[in-house]
Amino acid sequence: MTAPRRYWIEFDRQECSDARFWEGVGVTGFDVPDCLSMLADLVLDGPLPPVRRITVDISLAEPLPVNRCLGVSVWRGVWYPPVNLETGPTRSIDRRGAPSDYPAPVTESRHVRAGETLRTKTTWWDEIPHIDGLRWPLVTMHSAEHSRGIRHSAPALRAACAKDPTYGHMLREALDYMIAWHPTPDEWFDPTETRFADQRDLDEYLRAFRDYLSGDRPEPICPPGSEPLSPEDQYLRAVRILFGTRPEPIDAPGSERLSPDADPRLPRDE
Repeated sequence: MTAPRRYWIEFDRQECSDARFWEGVGVTGFDVPDCLSMLADLVLDGPLPPVRRITVDISLAEPLPVNRCLGVSVWRGVWYPPVNLETGPTRSIDRRGAPSDYPAPVTESRHVRAGETLRTKTTWWDEIPHIDGLRWPLVTMHSAEHSRGIRHSAPALRAACAKDPTYGHMLREALDYMIAWHPTPDEWFDPTETRFADQRDLDEYLRAFRDYLSGDRPEPICPPGSEPLSPEDQYLRAVRILFGTRPEPIDAPGSERLSPDADPRLPRDE
């Protein structure tokens, strides 16, 4: 069976009595009949209205013709209106309720690998659902500049997801998209400047981060380069920040080792 795809379906508004369908409907399914059958289940007083247009692989990077909360578009089911926020993914498959007459889908796939385009064009992270409102938890906090703070920011982020379920759904949907996109280490380095050794490590990192936010994992995996600094490195870093220059080779407070260029110390009783 093929992987589910994201569809945007528009009906003939003049023959549509259900106001929920007037602006369009977002559905994720295996094919058009699969999506239409799930929509037919939402109609209680008759068949579906005539379909005017079907767009397959609709991008969520651009604003949709609706300005309301979306469900989880990586789940099979109806995500606008956000039906699957209450029902979860739709498991059963029954295409019998789908009409047989509908227009051919129009493909709108703008997925572009970062290595295949200039930075001025669309890149893979621009396609992440809700990226405009979730850039910090999806990209910025994983960058080399902020990676050492992830131990403090990740628990706060998980608490925010638990406090606001809608926010949590949006974030997990975006992470599911990122995992499904399967970014290469080079693609991940482009927006974050964090380098993973191989594809397996990056995939494991993203899955662990999603599972941690969902409460299925006690700790996330910290990104490369986020290991705590030693006391000596912390001291040197503080001096560098304070004076804006590289410090002379000296011993950090509490360190018993000598810097290479430091004069030998004499015992106190000499």
